[in-house]
Amino acid sequence: MRFISGAIVGAVLATSMTFVSSSAHADDVVAPPADAVAAPTDPVDVSTTTVPAVSQGLSAATADGGDLVAELPARKTDDFGLVGVTWDRGFDATGLLVEVRLRTAGAWGEWQELHVEGDDGSEGGQDGTEPLWVGSADGISVRVTSPTGQRPAGLKVATIDPGTTPAAGQASAPAAAPASSVSPAVYRTSSASAVTVASGATAPMPPIILRSAWGAAPNTSCSSPNVSPGGIKGAVIHHTAGTNTYTAAQSAQIVRATQAYHMKSRKWCDIGYNFLVDKYGQIFEGRNGGIDRAVRAAHSGNAAVNENTMGVSMMGTFSTMAPTQATKDAVTKLVAWRFSLVGLPASGTYSLGGKTLNRIAGHRDVVGTECPGAAAYAWLSAPGGLRDSVAGYTASVATPIAQRVAKLGAGATGALVQAEYPFYTAPGGTKARYKKIDIISSPLGTFSLGDVVRSRYNSLKGQSGALGVPTGIIVTTARSQVRMQRFHHGTIYRVKRKNKKVAAYALYGKVENKYRSLREASGKLGVPTKTQTKISGGRERAYFSKGTLTLQSNGRVTVSVK
Repeated sequence: MRFISGAIVGAVLATSMTFVSSSAHADDVVAPPADAVAAPTDPVDVSTTTVPAVSQGLSAATADGGDLVAELPARKTDDFGLVGVTWDRGFDATGLLVEVRLRTAGAWGEWQELHVEGDDGSEGGQDGTEPLWVGSADGISVRVTSPTGQRPAGLKVATIDPGTTPAAGQASAPAAAPASSVSPAVYRTSSASAVTVASGATAPMPPIILRSAWGAAPNTSCSSPNVSPGGIKGAVIHHTAGTNTYTAAQSAQIVRATQAYHMKSRKWCDIGYNFLVDKYGQIFEGRNGGIDRAVRAAHSGNAAVNENTMGVSMMGTFSTMAPTQATKDAVTKLVAWRFSLVGLPASGTYSLGGKTLNRIAGHRDVVGTECPGAAAYAWLSAPGGLRDSVAGYTASVATPIAQRVAKLGAGATGALVQAEYPFYTAPGGTKARYKKIDIISSPLGTFSLGDVVRSRYNSLKGQSGALGVPTGIIVTTARSQVRMQRFHHGTIYRVKRKNKKVAAYALYGKVENKYRSLREASGKLGVPTKTQTKISGGRERAYFSKGTLTLQSNGRVTVSVK
C-alpha cells in the first residue's frame, strides 16, 4: 500500500524524442513512422502528505535562532524522483528554511535545503519551494524552521514518480552518450499544430523536443494574457535544482516531474518555464503556446517579467559546478534564435515590472533567490559567458539582412512580421518583413523600404513586379520635397506636396529612363503626381506637376509639358 495517496497527472503522450529543426519549413516536415513512438510504461504519479506541526512544547530553537515549526519523521515510501514542499498562499516566507532528508539505495543521506521560490501570486495556486530532482529515492523526512516561530498553513510534501521513457526500439543510452544517440529526430506534421517558424531567421532555430515527445500533460490552457503582443524583451535564466547525475534518457522524466509539481502541487496552469535544457544540450519545449511566441510563463516571480520574457531553466544545480559545455552551447543557440526573431541585442538593459534588468538576466535579479546558482550566474556576464556567446554566435551566423537589422535596431524595424525567406525572381535573394520596414537582400545589395515607399512597392508586387529588387537606400534630391529610392528596373519618388499627405509614385522601364534624362524633379516636368499606369490603346502614362510622359504602343515615349 502506498505511503501517500497517488494522483495521476496525465498519460505520457509520446516518449521518443521529437525535434523541430530550422532545416525545414513547417509545411515540409514529415510525420514519424507509426512505430517511431514508444508506448508509455507508466503515468506520472504525484503523492502528497501533510507535514505536521511541531507542538509548542516540543518546538526547538535552531542554531540560527529560528524555531522548528513542522516536521515529518523519516519513513519509507515507494520510489520517487522529485520532491517539493508547498503551503497556502499569503504566508511571509522570509527566512523560512525547508529541508528534506532522503533515503536512497537503502541509506539515509544528509539534510538538503529546498529553496523557497518566491512569486507575486499572479499565477495563483500555492506557495512553495523549488522542486528537487533526486533521481531515485524510497524514503523521506521533512523539517521546516521559521525565524518568527510561525508556521505556514497547509504544509504538504509532494513526491513524484515521473514514469519511464524508453526509446523506441532501443535501450536507454548510457549517461555519457550524446543526445542524438538517445533518440532519433522525427518531425511533427503541419496538420498537428506545426511550428510556424520559417528557416533563415537571423539565427537558426536549434532542435527542440516538443511537448508531445516528453509526455506533457494535456489540457494545460492558461488564462489570458497568455501571449504578449509586444514580444519578449529579455531572457531570465534558471535552474531546476537537484542532482547533476542523470542520463540523457532521464531528462524527459525530469521535465514531466517538474510539470506535475507545478500543476498538481503549486496549482499552476502548466509548467513554469518556457524552455528547459539538460546537461547533454537537449532543449525541451516548456509552457504550451508556441516556441516562437512570447508565452507568459511563471518563471520569475514578477507578473510583468513573466509576460514579457522567456524563461530558460537549466537542469541541475550550479552553486559550485558550472553548467556543462553542451548546456552552454544549447542555451546560447536558443536565446540567440529567440532574440533574433524580435531583433533584441544580447547586451543592454530594459525596465519592466519595477525592475531594471539585463537583456539576459538571472532569476536572482528579479526576486530574492539563489537561482540559477552562483556558478551559473557568474557565467551570464563573464568574458566569453552567455551574453558574449549569444552576441558572437548571432554575428557568426548573421545574414546580410540580420546584419542590417542589428545596425538599425529594434526601434527602427519594429517587431518581426515574417522571418527571412527566399525568393527566386531574378536576380533572386531573400526578404524579411518587420512592422515598420521590409528588408530585401539580393546580389545587388541589402536595402530596407519604409512608410509610403514600402506600400507603393508592395502594391506593384514587390520584387516580383515591374520594379525588381532595390539597388539603393532612399536618398534626398535637389528638390527638398522629393526623396527617391532606386530599383533594378525603376524608381519610387517620395513626394511631400503642400497641404497634401506624403505620397509615393513609381516609374519604371522606358518612362523612368526618359524622366531621368529630363533631370527628374528638377527638370521641366516637375515632381510626380501619379504612379505610371496603363491607359487605352496599350499605352502607359505618368503624370507630373507640369506635364506627362506617355509610353506609346510602338515603344516611343512622348513628352507633354503644360
